[in-house]
Amino acid sequence: MATSLSQTIANRLNALLSTGPKSREGKARSSRNAQTHGLSKLGSRPPAEMAEAISERTDQWRGDYRPEGPAQQWLFEQLVAESVRLDTCVARICAARAEQADRAVESWDDDRAAAIATLAARLLHHPDRIQPQLLQTRHGVLWLLDRWAEITEAITQADGWTRDTWHRALDLLGVPPSARDGSGPWDLHPEDSSAAPGLDLIHQATAALRSRLETYLNARDDRAQADAALGLATDDPPALRLLERYAVDARRQFSRHLNELRRLQSLAPHDAPTASRSTPSHPPGPRPDRLRPRAESSSPLSEPHSTPTLSPTEPTPPARNEPKSGSSLRPVSILATLPGASAPLNRRARRALAAAARRS
Repeated sequence: MATSLSQTIANRLNALLSTGPKSREGKARSSRNAQTHGLSKLGSRPPAEMAEAISERTDQWRGDYRPEGPAQQWLFEQLVAESVRLDTCVARICAARAEQADRAVESWDDDRAAAIATLAARLLHHPDRIQPQLLQTRHGVLWLLDRWAEITEAITQADGWTRDTWHRALDLLGVPPSARDGSGPWDLHPEDSSAAPGLDLIHQATAALRSRLETYLNARDDRAQADAALGLATDDPPALRLLERYAVDARRQFSRHLNELRRLQSLAPHDAPTASRSTPSHPPGPRPDRLRPRAESSSPLSEPHSTPTLSPTEPTPPARNEPKSGSSLRPVSILATLPGASAPLNRRARRALAAAARRS
């Protein structure tokens, strides 16, 4: 039973009233309809496999990073999620390259021929740009040889050139449309209107193409196939290049969150389990060997800070350059020039006194 026009219009009007899913589960499912793998960025709802891996890795890494507080916890969760995203990208890239290697062994010629057919579809509109690209590959030259064979058959059947075959031959030669005004097959040989001049042109073109194949294109194609079979293909598909960009972004985001987490952890106070780790409340004092007793009377060369004095019962420490006991030679002490001094001065003071004595 055929549907009337009025019923069709009513159905279309009813379709315009559709509001889509209304439940929470339906809306969530509809929002993920266009999602292919979820690797471009991490949203609030990652795919189920990634969500499970994120949850498992969060429990595994918590003891290593030890986040404290909401900020550190958020950064820790972000870096864990980015690490799972990075691992997923790397796994997909490895799988894609393995598939490329298998296709290089199984269907190398078919894939290259399909790519050349897509490129050659633009030859009619841009022969001067597409024909040089076809000349650079083995399968492109094979495609040109097939087209020259078709032109040969057309010339033989029609016993000469036609307008279509003439323009197809100029396309294969890479002649731009702007250079064809007023041209025709009579330009090959003005006095010979048979198929002979055209067949001679085809013979020269096909001979040059076969020489190109034998000279270097066949060897170049063999090298490219061998590299692709090892996973070293240079012409990566757009999907693979997109995955590599996702992996670079995931690695960058992971490093950013990790550095920020380390910065926050370095600013947080650490508990010191022992007294040696406790932060001192005052700056450290001078080294013990630099402590010198101060003279009882004020002296212009005395040190600015106060030092304990030696008691009368304590022996005076020997001078640094004093010879050992038992020696008959004893240097004259500089303390004799300082009235009221009861302890040796430091090296700088002794040098200053010696210089003053020499000047006097």
